[in-house]
Amino acid sequence: MESKIFELPELTRKEFKNHLDLGHFESVIIPTGSIEQHLDHLSMNLDIQMSRYVATQAATKLYPKTLVVSPISFGIAEHHMYFPGTLSAKPGSWLSILFDLIESILRHGIKKILILNGHGGNITPVNGIIEQWQLNLYATQNTTIQSQISDSLENHYEYLDAILKNKKNDIDIKFLSYWDLIPENLINSILETKEYPGHATEFETSLAMYAIPESVRFEKLKSSKEIGVNKASASKGEKLAKEAITQTIQTIKNMTQ
Repeated sequence: MESKIFELPELTRKEFKNHLDLGHFESVIIPTGSIEQHLDHLSMNLDIQMSRYVATQAATKLYPKTLVVSPISFGIAEHHMYFPGTLSAKPGSWLSILFDLIESILRHGIKKILILNGHGGNITPVNGIIEQWQLNLYATQNTTIQSQISDSLENHYEYLDAILKNKKNDIDIKFLSYWDLIPENLINSILETKEYPGHATEFETSLAMYAIPESVRFEKLKSSKEIGVNKASASKGEKLAKEAITQTIQTIKNMTQ
């Protein structure tokens, strides 16, 4: 019986090719996160572990249509460097690695890519550059677009439309943090603090207690001085995590329709 492997690093080259030949792995999820301090009650890998958890749970249910690639474990976290143990990438270096990863996936023929983020410091840099990435990759990795661009374009606005709104384009690159996928009204109905994603408070602590309990130092929860930590619970985390997974699945389905 075939083992259900849905993480790229665990496959051999022949196994990967066989999946592609069978029409599997129409989409890819790239988990991104950070290695940074999360106070005294959560481990430093919380951000990447949570995005990876949501990604792998979604991919399990979508198998064999979705593949999880190598997570980018550390992120842009200069604002945490005061605290020992935090690892931080320079924005340019980090974005270059992410772009190269996306381009590599496209060159293997997988055209639907969801970057599933778990760290706030990565958001602004990616949002500031993603349209440029889309312009580059849609044009360079989809030869039908270049052949359809009119020679009579008058300005760059027309060029933007010719690339980004081209109906022949079958590449889709999206960037979302997993908490973006959880409806705000649901979060507000679950969290007493109504604050999310926050940093190591009720939202993240609840998720960790349910999804990755090995990252929680439970003996530190009661003594934490951070507002909201003592309101966290695994039952809250379960509701939040399941919704994030459900909506990740729906996002992938929408991308591959």
